[in-house]
Amino acid sequence: MDLAANFGAAPQLAFDGLLVGSFYAMLAVSFGIIFSTTRTFHFAHALTFTVGAYAGVLVAEAGVAFWAAIVVGGVVAGCFGVATDLVVYRPLRRRGASSLNVFLAALGVLIAGEAVVQFAFGPNSRPLPGAPTGGVQFGALATGWLQILIAVISWGAVLAVAAFLHFSKYGLAVRAVESNAVLADAFGVSRILIYELVFFLGSLLAGVGGVLFAARDTATPGMGVAPLLSGFIAVFIGGIGSIPGAVVGGLLLGMATSLGGIVLPGYLTSIVAFVILFAVLVVRPRGLLARRAV
Repeated sequence: MDLAANFGAAPQLAFDGLLVGSFYAMLAVSFGIIFSTTRTFHFAHALTFTVGAYAGVLVAEAGVAFWAAIVVGGVVAGCFGVATDLVVYRPLRRRGASSLNVFLAALGVLIAGEAVVQFAFGPNSRPLPGAPTGGVQFGALATGWLQILIAVISWGAVLAVAAFLHFSKYGLAVRAVESNAVLADAFGVSRILIYELVFFLGSLLAGVGGVLFAARDTATPGMGVAPLLSGFIAVFIGGIGSIPGAVVGGLLLGMATSLGGIVLPGYLTSIVAFVILFAVLVVRPRGLLARRAV
């Protein structure tokens, strides 16, 4: 391995890591808002990501514009997330199911859902037509227009969710349920409504992420696990319930895995995420920017 050449590529790797980290940050927020509010480890979120991607691919293949495909993918994924909660998680919560039972149910939904997607659309990858092409250069740094667009949309989504949570009536209700669900119930906040709201918002972001991922790569039945796993890790690095923490976790993860290529062969860079997670949990078990317990 030529370390001198690899270190010379560090600025480009850092820039690539920043772009990928922005995408991870959006996925972290998408999972974090659901988990911090409902305490449901929604592993089937990866299937929501896939559903949004295929919805976007189908409408793009029908001739719909790229921007409209992103919207359709997000809305379809949002509705799918709400349906998953209503059909799977809500009955389990009513029966007082343990966290392990809920996780196993989510895993079952993911496995069965991926099989259904493969049966419906086949095992072959499907590209998303109509995505922006071409490249752009900033001095010595180069990337594609699509990568820039993904980062811009990711940041826009994160800022929109943060603004919603801090400045809207329903956003304040979400924060109330997240902080103390029993007390929020006492003040007349509908926990059921808030749960469905956060499932829709988080799933919408995952669906948008799925469409963007399919535009950058392709849509496949098992496409959701790897990117959403990065989002999960980013949440726990940054701190549950903290949007700034999710953003920091996503950016840190993207930068570290990209820069890890300087000293590690490509097939080992994936372990960097787990090393960072382990180190953070040892030093700060609640995450880097976790909120104080209420």
